[in-house]
Amino acid sequence: MQPEMNYKRFIEDNFQIINKEGKIVDFVLNAIQTQFETVDITSTQLLYLVLKARQQGFSSDIEARFTADFLTLENSQSVVIADIQDNAVAQLDRVKFFIKSYEDKNKIKVPLKYNSRQELVNEAMNSKYFIGTGENVDFGRSRTITNLHISEAAFIKNFRKLLAGVLQALVPNGFGVIETTANGFEEFKSFWDESLLGQTGFTSLFYPASKFYSPEFLAEKKKQLGRYYVQEYPETAEEAFLASGDTFFDTLALKAHLEHAKEPMTSGVIY
Repeated sequence: MQPEMNYKRFIEDNFQIINKEGKIVDFVLNAIQTQFETVDITSTQLLYLVLKARQQGFSSDIEARFTADFLTLENSQSVVIADIQDNAVAQLDRVKFFIKSYEDKNKIKVPLKYNSRQELVNEAMNSKYFIGTGENVDFGRSRTITNLHISEAAFIKNFRKLLAGVLQALVPNGFGVIETTANGFEEFKSFWDESLLGQTGFTSLFYPASKFYSPEFLAEKKKQLGRYYVQEYPETAEEAFLASGDTFFDTLALKAHLEHAKEPMTSGVIY
């Protein structure tokens, strides 16, 4: 963790990214990434649980933040765990793109001691960047972790067992983010509820679709997706869990029941 660094400024000054149109552009944080970096993350809390609509840019922002540490912070060790191998590799490829753009912008060469499909080592800073998948519940357990990112956690089987191992490897002042779209009433849902009650040490953050997408975009998606729209673009945490995964009960009846519960699942969440 490097509290004094302005990550937003470092990212925008040094990194480029491939946008959704396939063009290389300077990495300027979007509104929701900016809120996450400058408002929702505080110096007194280091563990965050992010529930979101699809493709809001959290993985890119978190990867860029970890890359900043990899480039500037001695002995930092960043670990990224994705739900499947293809997603993990894609995230590390993006990190390599950030490093290349940093080199081009600053006219320097980062001395990479290792540069593989699973690991990067910055020889000058003795910093490391590892990727793995939730398919290996022991991944990261034996490491000393400075930064931890678990991506699409709701889709990781045995998520709680994986988390128990890697959290013990996270240094006392380490920075950890778990981010995901919802996947029904599965293991992650229980962890989300416990976090809302202050039982896990994670601050819960929910980002609705309307905080990122325009009303026109969402209206078009609603026409295209029909009843699946809420699964992809929820407005509340409740909608996210109800609309996703395999629900054995009638969704509308379940929603009505939850709305009349004494402690709704959105209690305590930061929007």
